[in-house]
Amino acid sequence: MAKTSGNQKRFQPRDVLKQVMIQDLAVSPDETSVVYTRRTIEEGKYRSRLWRVSIEGGRPEQLTTSASFDSRPRFSPNGRSLLFLSDRSGKSQPWIMAFSGGEPRRAAETDGDVSAAEWSPDGRRIALVAPSGEDRFITGKSSDPTARRITGLNWKLDGHGIRDQFNSAWILSLTSTKPKRVVEGSFEVSQVLWSPDGKSLGFLADLRSDADLLEEPQAWSAPLDGGKPERLAELKGAIFHASWSPSGQLVVVGVDQARTPEWGNIAAFLVEDDGVAPLLEHFDFPLCNTSYGDLIDPNSFISPLGWIDDQSFVAVVGEHGRSLPYRLSIDGSITRLAEGDIVCSSIAARGERVAVVATDKGRAAEVYAVEDGELRPLTANGSRWLEPFRKDPEFQRIRHEEGHDIDFWLVPARGRRTKRPLVVQIHGGPHASYSPTPWLEMLALADAGIHVLYGNPRGSTSYGEPYAKALHQAWGDPDGSDLLAMIDWAIDEGLTTPERVGVLGLSYGGYMVNWLLGHFPGRFAAGVSENPVTDMIGEYGESDFGTQVQETAVGVGSLPEDIDEFLRRSPYMEMHKNEAPLLLLQADQDMRCPPGQTELVFAMMRVRSRTVEMIRYPDESHYLVGMGRPDRRVDRMERVVAWFKRYL
Repeated sequence: MAKTSGNQKRFQPRDVLKQVMIQDLAVSPDETSVVYTRRTIEEGKYRSRLWRVSIEGGRPEQLTTSASFDSRPRFSPNGRSLLFLSDRSGKSQPWIMAFSGGEPRRAAETDGDVSAAEWSPDGRRIALVAPSGEDRFITGKSSDPTARRITGLNWKLDGHGIRDQFNSAWILSLTSTKPKRVVEGSFEVSQVLWSPDGKSLGFLADLRSDADLLEEPQAWSAPLDGGKPERLAELKGAIFHASWSPSGQLVVVGVDQARTPEWGNIAAFLVEDDGVAPLLEHFDFPLCNTSYGDLIDPNSFISPLGWIDDQSFVAVVGEHGRSLPYRLSIDGSITRLAEGDIVCSSIAARGERVAVVATDKGRAAEVYAVEDGELRPLTANGSRWLEPFRKDPEFQRIRHEEGHDIDFWLVPARGRRTKRPLVVQIHGGPHASYSPTPWLEMLALADAGIHVLYGNPRGSTSYGEPYAKALHQAWGDPDGSDLLAMIDWAIDEGLTTPERVGVLGLSYGGYMVNWLLGHFPGRFAAGVSENPVTDMIGEYGESDFGTQVQETAVGVGSLPEDIDEFLRRSPYMEMHKNEAPLLLLQADQDMRCPPGQTELVFAMMRVRSRTVEMIRYPDESHYLVGMGRPDRRVDRMERVVAWFKRYL
């Protein structure tokens, strides 16, 4: 049975407004305390404040109180002050707070939002990632452009909008508020990191002339006087993170396969004089959090490495839908530091002290110390709001007739295994995963009397490269077979009947909703498709990453030469067969799966007088479910629950 708390309160969509989320963290240099961020919803807006807790436990101390969004805490090298980002001045800027007392002070004044800030080893300077100040496309005034002249594909990004300026690397002296840019502004900088001696600044960027076709950052070093960058490390694919050990050994985390396939494992590499050497040559799990959901930090894909000593560091590893803390060594040894149904979204270390932000089954995220193979709770102010509604999903594993296992979870309707309507929920990506941590809409559906089944069919990551690659160039087929096998299991278990099954999905999950409704007409009683892909040809040109569709879904090809395969993988080609009521949810500013993808299906269904509704959310980007305006998140969930209650 799904675990619930003693108080059997039912989760309603408006309970989203009570949500608290613990996010990133840092361990103090003296290894005695942890600072973390705590996101709340207040008067319909997100707020995030910094808190500190002793590594031994005890009552946490709130450090910032401003009605702002404070994030990314970084202890100064001497531990006497804290660097963090805050929008309290109207845009994201670096601020410094002294632990001796007094108000935080703004460290820099930049024209755009700062997305990262890091102390130099001597604590006298700060490296920043901030807009370059050089417009890429604009003709006329930046505030009121006459036009935009665009010559490359990397001109927009979901959640960001039009990329009028690249982010660049800057250095700020603490004796000034005006930072100095140390690299040219013609490429995107995704990370900055100081060399251990503080004499140069490392950064990640793609400096190739054709980076506009596919940005794959590599590791570089920039002289502080603004000289020409020197390459530090290169992989065949992209480098997502880099970190120097205390003595100067460089480790990079990325994909060493051409064009960075999404099914490829993200791995760690030691940078040597003659190239890079893989640290985990036979380890078939990715060094990242592959699971997501509205109870998990949306920015938790790759957590920075935490060095324990000069030879070993800690990292988060995706393993069978979980995200677990591991210790990795330069000599290639690896140790799992904790087990269980946990999803670590952030990890940090100082000496032998290791801390994580993690969910545990259906419990919302808290800060934990990692000790003796277990997680020891340090906080309770991230999950208390959810405890009255908490449900721990039931784990299941079945063997497919083709010989592989499928992991999935069941959230029983009102905690009981009675015969009820059932919704199968499908994750996006497609190369991502679900986890033992449910989504809030799963709780709402279960408390409305509907079973929820969700799992990791072929294509999901954290099960090894072959399992993820099984979906490469075959969207819809292998995972469709796995999802139908999960539904058959539920019917055989007596949980539901064939005529009371619905299907729900976001992004690639929305693709699969439309695919299943069209390819298996009559199998589902209702569907909800959110920000889906429906037309591979339209997605190719409209999406911020559309040209990569040809490799992930239909194979290496071109338009119009290979149009038949693009059409074959487009769900709309079979949608005319669907008669199940369909709710379409679409974020208006989605650049990943643009509105035209939904409008096409809406028109097809409406012309045929099928039951269909399209709901549009103004100003929202792709991941409305986890990052959208709170009232819109409530509205969305209310509509999902009402739709399935009506038609199941």
